[in-house]
Amino acid sequence: MAYPEVREDVLRCARLEIPSRVPCFPIGVMYDFHHFGYSHRAWRERPEIMVDVGVRAVREFDYDIYMLHPDDLLEYEDIGIGIRFDDEIPPAVERYLAPEADVLSSFRLPDEGAFKKGRLAAYLEGIRGLKREFGDSVLLVGRVAAPFTTMSVIFGIEASMFLMLEDPGFFRSCEAFFLEYNSIVAEAILDSGADAIWLGDCVATSYFISPAQFRDLAASYAAELSTRLRKRHGIVFYHGGEISIPHLEIAATLPFDSVNVGYGVDLAPVKAAIGKRMCVMGNLDTIRDLGQKSEAEVFGITGRMVEAGKEDGGYIFCTGEGVVHSTPVGNIHAMVRAVREHGRYGARPETSARSWVAP
Repeated sequence: MAYPEVREDVLRCARLEIPSRVPCFPIGVMYDFHHFGYSHRAWRERPEIMVDVGVRAVREFDYDIYMLHPDDLLEYEDIGIGIRFDDEIPPAVERYLAPEADVLSSFRLPDEGAFKKGRLAAYLEGIRGLKREFGDSVLLVGRVAAPFTTMSVIFGIEASMFLMLEDPGFFRSCEAFFLEYNSIVAEAILDSGADAIWLGDCVATSYFISPAQFRDLAASYAAELSTRLRKRHGIVFYHGGEISIPHLEIAATLPFDSVNVGYGVDLAPVKAAIGKRMCVMGNLDTIRDLGQKSEAEVFGITGRMVEAGKEDGGYIFCTGEGVVHSTPVGNIHAMVRAVREHGRYGARPETSARSWVAP
């Protein structure tokens, strides 16, 4: 089960040292609520269900690190975008805002009242409840978007890409606002009990922009947000699902604690390229491998991945993206079993850690 040395093990990984064992961090939240019989709506709106799902998931699946991540929109409900809510899937934007100066000037930073109403308040209460249950035996992770990717949430991907090319000065002004906005939200999440922040930046990747655009328009804002959170003793996991070595090499120069690698690239060359500068996370394919292969195949794929990542330390096991609802439960157990068996290090015996049991 999860263990009280997990935070120090994650920090050892961030320092490119050898932990007591490879920390296990499957992104299972979207699978978990479904597995335990809740609708997405009930889970994202009711803190007691967030806590129930998290506790049961850690107990059944043996996560060392647990992230509460209902959706990408909960902190932006009052900013003016139109949001469509459904029972079984995450909320989605159905009306973006225009990327114009008067729209930017109408935005306001969150105040104390923003944390006392709506889904953001429920989310923070869920974080507090999970921290009460987990204590220090599970690393609890909250989430915010990096400023570059926030632009796509507010203005849409297409409009953001055109704005980036046509008016980079105004684009940066918007990023500067969302640096402040997202910092306030992330600090509230840390204050509520999260140990770490998942800094999502899926649009600032090779799927949309070049390495030069990443460096010039995205990297500095994500780096500054990470710096602020680390000063508050938060651990920062940077995630874009990136597979491009040139992009990852830039990310490896930034002040993150770890970078999560997307699936579709072998972990060994990534570790060779950036592993002496940055802790690497990743990168099991949750659709093609975890979701569709046999238990034996999942065990083998995961084991080889962990062996490639763990050499010389500086590696945290993580899935490249979230675990899908249709994944066979036996495959999840096979994945975790492989992490446990292949993630051992001789220098720090795993038997030194005690189990965590929910009260």
